Amino acid sequence: MSAAALLLMGMAAGPAQAADYYESCATNGASGSIATSGWSAGGRSVPSLVMKIYDDKPDGHHVRIRAIASHADTKTYYSWHKNTDGWGTYRTIDTYIPSGAQIYSVGVQVATFEGDTLLYSCTRWV
Repeated sequence: MSAAALLLMGMAAGPAQAADYYESCATNGASGSIATSGWSAGGRSVPSLVMKIYDDKPDGHHVRIRAIASHADTKTYYSWHKNTDGWGTYRTIDTYIPSGAQIYSVGVQVATFEGDTLLYSCTRWV
């Protein structure tokens, strides 16, 4: 098992921080995960959202992560969070999705960037 896969397993919510939903994805140079608490499909907010992003390739690029909410007929893409600390580092982002339209699914998008140019990405839904 790769170091990145082991790290992602370690980033899963444990009993002390039980998550309602968890998902992860990996792309060329980046891997990340999302865990939600206090939300169920059809709810109007996600009170607790923890995202973790890992730079798993010594390629000189930085990595980013963001949450996505799927509504009845649209998707909301939230702001990117960067990890610019370099290869072998990860960053944890504690956030939430504010009250609004019904949220039918929550997703995570993980990407490798060169400057502001997206090079590789993956998206997964919980």
